[in-house]
Amino acid sequence: MSARKRRWSRRPSWAPATPPVEPRRPPRLLTVEDAYLSEVATGRLATVHHLDQWFRGAVYDADDTLVPSSQKVLGNPRGKRVAADPERVARRDDAEQLTGTWLYGGTWASVYGHFLVETLTTLWPTLEQRPVGLVFHSSFGRHRRADWQDRLLELAGWGDLPVHVVDRARPARADRLVVPGRSVSLHAWAHPEARDVWQRVAAGFRDLDGPERVHVSRTALNAARRANGHRRPIRTSAEEDRALDEVLAGHGFEIVAPESLTIDEQLRTVAGARVIAGLSGSGLHQSAFMAPGGRVVEIGDGRSADEPVAMQVAIDAALGHERSFVPGGTGPAGLERTLRRLGL
Repeated sequence: MSARKRRWSRRPSWAPATPPVEPRRPPRLLTVEDAYLSEVATGRLATVHHLDQWFRGAVYDADDTLVPSSQKVLGNPRGKRVAADPERVARRDDAEQLTGTWLYGGTWASVYGHFLVETLTTLWPTLEQRPVGLVFHSSFGRHRRADWQDRLLELAGWGDLPVHVVDRARPARADRLVVPGRSVSLHAWAHPEARDVWQRVAAGFRDLDGPERVHVSRTALNAARRANGHRRPIRTSAEEDRALDEVLAGHGFEIVAPESLTIDEQLRTVAGARVIAGLSGSGLHQSAFMAPGGRVVEIGDGRSADEPVAMQVAIDAALGHERSFVPGGTGPAGLERTLRRLGL
């Protein structure tokens, strides 16, 4: 696995997206008899470096040997966590029994962006025999379930199946487990199997009368976070948020606050768009639901001011989108010039 080093041009232009890391071989499908899903665990590494946390939670075969394709693959060189699943485990007697054939969905993420890029994309297989349920490992031991997750599962073709999430409390054991390889490595690449899932989700919304240009606004979300004392720093000021909305609205972009919309309303807005713009972050990941060959304007913020978010680039590369990155701190006048030079 090799990272691709690049310099991001300060001159506004459109360029094809390429994966930040050279993709490994495509994901494959494996059926495991008498599978064991270990409980989730996390901890600290004895190091002064940034990579200072480990996590566990994977699939083991009938001989209690690790199934490597079940592991989460992290591709961010600046990340804090690394998978540390042992080669072999001793099975616990209190494991939850899952009868019949189940499909392993990898990581059950509780936040939208990670659910989009991790959870959905592991459910890529088309199976001859319908499994009796979906089973996941929780993300670092925490999980929640909400209506929006169930709707995305339904649109991906799995909404009729029960969901079981293995967390810290108790492992599970399945009579038979179908294990797809991960089609996404966070911040590294997304295989065509991931693209196919995203397109399946959006397919029913593509021919509806949606806008051609969409700005995924963070203005209302950031205002609510400031009012409620959000635990993390807000990466743009209220003035910057409003100015961004005003400039993009003046160039024909529909201003969308995704947190105020249902999943169907979000898809109805973005699935038919030809250009999507927004600040770096998970909201912009909805470019995954555009038709292949779209255009993405990513605007840097306080977290990633000088270069785009690697996961966003990986998504756009999988869809064959063209991209333009606008450095964080670019004022309204500079953004106006950029949009004109991009033909917007």
